[in-house]
Amino acid sequence: MKKQLLLSLIFSLFCGIIFGQHLIRVNNSAAADADYLTLQEANDNATTGDTIYVEGSPATYAGAEISRKLCIIGPGYFLSDNDSTQANSLDANIYGTVDFITGSEGSLITGMKVNAIYIRVNEIVITRCNVGDIGFYDNSANSLITQNYATGIRTYSGNLTNSIISNNIVYTTITTGSTSYPLQITNNVVQGPGYIPINVYYSTIANNITTSTNNIAVNTGNTIINNISAGAGTNANGNKYNVVMTTVFVDYSGSLNYSDDAKWKLKAGSPAIGAGVSGVDCGVFGGTTPYVLSGIPALPHIYEAAIPGVAYSGTGLSCTIKVKAGK
Repeated sequence: MKKQLLLSLIFSLFCGIIFGQHLIRVNNSAAADADYLTLQEANDNATTGDTIYVEGSPATYAGAEISRKLCIIGPGYFLSDNDSTQANSLDANIYGTVDFITGSEGSLITGMKVNAIYIRVNEIVITRCNVGDIGFYDNSANSLITQNYATGIRTYSGNLTNSIISNNIVYTTITTGSTSYPLQITNNVVQGPGYIPINVYYSTIANNITTSTNNIAVNTGNTIINNISAGAGTNANGNKYNVVMTTVFVDYSGSLNYSDDAKWKLKAGSPAIGAGVSGVDCGVFGGTTPYVLSGIPALPHIYEAAIPGVAYSGTGLSCTIKVKAGK
């Protein structure tokens, strides 16, 4: 039931992208003629329920404190590395922190590249972002962290409760304190060099792949089932240990020049195929919310545009665009 409530939250927020009160453009390029140059300005002048589009730019953006319920949308990341992403391959890069503070409950951020995102309130959705650090401060409940490419996901203070962390590619660790629970930690790929890859309490930990020789922490109250691990252990409860990662992923070594996120697709014959709960695939491309390459937001997007600048019949410009529906 709790998972259904969270999924209902993200669905309602995405509906708000289309039917929100105002659409606000942020672009710090001089010729863009956008509504605002910074995300902070957009937040300060927005009203609850507004949608803010942060557009790709050759310059980085400053960080912001988000104090209203907003939907913040960027174009995605690794846009030059995967096929059919965006016609404009510039990302929206916040070289600073996006801090969700009091008043921002119910907000969503997607398609952004951000140095760090900090959450201090309830009901925040972080999805399809490239984030250096996702951190929880104070107390947070009913949050959804899904389909991200992140360095780490952790609590710094307070408790994280009744939340889902799923389908993320994580370089270091997913870590919470002993009073944060219950959580669902599912279908992540956690590399964890030098770290305990998943270190949480009173949580369901399923369908993940951990690539380091360190194993998931067997902490109080955890249910650890159907995970794939490179670490040593005895197979039980659907978990598979001592797995050679070059047999799991299409380009684990990086020698085949897959993009930084596409390399984590499962290769033919992978031991992770069908190894999850109820026969789903382990890893970020399995489960109910599969990872989306380049973090393309769940909206229609133009992935190719040809605009020659020649007048057509004296009434406009001839142009060709190719559009994909969001997923």
